[in-house]
Amino acid sequence: MSKKMKKVAGLALLLLSIPASADAMRCKNALITEGDSTAEMLLKCGEPMLREEITRNEENQYGNVVEVKYGERWTYNFGKNEFMRFVTVRNGKVIDIENGPRGE
Repeated sequence: MSKKMKKVAGLALLLLSIPASADAMRCKNALITEGDSTAEMLLKCGEPMLREEITRNEENQYGNVVEVKYGERWTYNFGKNEFMRFVTVRNGKVIDIENGPRGE
């Protein structure tokens, strides 16, 4: 195998090992990126298929463990030929966009 082929194969393996993180998603002719507001995303993409609360357990000042909401995960399904998108939202801002499985 030539040096060039080894480099290409190595690069391909590296890219395949990186977790699927989209960092942006296209809604019709609009682009949503991390840092955009949820209002902007709703205008450009419409309502998500699913909204889920993201919670975690924290200890309050009295030593009790309480469940605290710290964001939401919005799921967009753009159809069979597109990947679903999982958008993490916190304080009205998009903080993460991930690729999911193919839509239905």
